[in-house]
Amino acid sequence: MNMKKITYIILMCIIVIGIIFTAVKGLNMGLKYSNNKQIQIYLGQKFDNNDIKQIVKDIVGNKQVIVQKVEEYEEIVSITVKEITDEQIEKLNSKINEKYGIENTVADDLKIIENAKLDVQDLIKPYIFPVAFSLVIIIIYVGIRFRKLDILEVLGKILGLNVLAQLVFVSILAITRIPINIITLPTSIAIYIIITLIIFNNLETKQKEMIQEEKK
Repeated sequence: MNMKKITYIILMCIIVIGIIFTAVKGLNMGLKYSNNKQIQIYLGQKFDNNDIKQIVKDIVGNKQVIVQKVEEYEEIVSITVKEITDEQIEKLNSKINEKYGIENTVADDLKIIENAKLDVQDLIKPYIFPVAFSLVIIIIYVGIRFRKLDILEVLGKILGLNVLAQLVFVSILAITRIPINIITLPTSIAIYIIITLIIFNNLETKQKEMIQEEKK
């Protein structure tokens, strides 16, 4: 059995295991895309995100926390956590009041937003048109640039290898439980571009060899 067949067998095993993990556990959605609570607090002064994050971690423990400045004056903090109790929110407000010398109350001054888990379909929706548009451009380019090759075979190779690469990528995410986050889809697009460029390079070489054979 040659190395190419062994590689395909390994990749297929990864995909099968990934499908099983996805069916049983689903994909591991990162904090921003899972059920979470977002707490917005007006501080009335500039602050350091790390100071706020440390206060939150002292209260909720070693859980993932996202701390962001909300508006241009950098006086409102947005704190996103997966889970936090009412008691912990009271404690959080008390510690922030003490830290920044303010007198906020949970009932009147804190804005608490419950965010539902984002569907994968909603996550990929903004990328559907750009990817589809690039595929149309690729098909036109391939038809012109590699006209001496079998166009159906060329397109099959481009689409087939890209689909395989994406399935392997998603399967690895499912198996390793790496969270789906803001860089996941750009990474997927980068893989798509790299695979396509490698295929183009191979097709270029193949076409040059064919032209040289014809000249002989």
